[in-house]
Amino acid sequence: MALTVKRVQQLQKLQKILQVNFNNLELLNVALTHCSCPDDVNNERLEFLGDAVLKIVISEYLFKTFADQDEGFLTKVRAVLVSDSVLAEIGARYALGDYLLMSRNEAATGGALRKSNLADSLEALFAACYLDGGLVCASEFILRIFQPIFAEEIGLADFQDYKSVLQEKVQALGWKLPEYRVIQEAGPEHDKVFTSEVLVAGPGVLARLRPYAAQGQNKTKKGSEQQAAKNLLQDAHFRGILESV
Repeated sequence: MALTVKRVQQLQKLQKILQVNFNNLELLNVALTHCSCPDDVNNERLEFLGDAVLKIVISEYLFKTFADQDEGFLTKVRAVLVSDSVLAEIGARYALGDYLLMSRNEAATGGALRKSNLADSLEALFAACYLDGGLVCASEFILRIFQPIFAEEIGLADFQDYKSVLQEKVQALGWKLPEYRVIQEAGPEHDKVFTSEVLVAGPGVLARLRPYAAQGQNKTKKGSEQQAAKNLLQDAHFRGILESV
């Protein structure tokens, strides 16, 4: 597949954003070619390889970082990190959809923003990096772009699914399930900070009009929701209500 001057310039721009440098620019181009394109070559095979590369890198990171944790903990955390939702949010942060080649129909139906496309193209990108520079190169790239996730989204040192904990406590009381909403997005597209709010309505009309609420911030929507749930669970007044019922 011959690269046009415009496409080369586009890929060079993306390399600067990602802080990577491909020896073979064609690999990067294929990683960002959707299966809807008329060309025979697309990123599906790279996606398959990239999934394996991602899992070995994340597995090694968790194995070394949490030497005192058992297999169950490591498996649980890895499942969160390699999930399509996390990959899609990282892909959106770097606006990979803007660089994804696709058919006109796919583009017209929101293909550049479709979560599955963002997640798949990011996995393909991991494979391209691996094939171009080896496992060390791919590992450095993956660990670097995952740093905000490690540090902020799920709090690996004290991992807990606060949304699930909150939901279980509310369900046990027979209350309406928690509701989440993003109330603010700040910062550039590749480095946004999301603020989410969680609302929990107790029994009675007045309680539904004045629900318990808390906010949380993070560089991913999912992470901001987790932080909001955590903040509500740690709120002294709300905790007192749960314990008194």
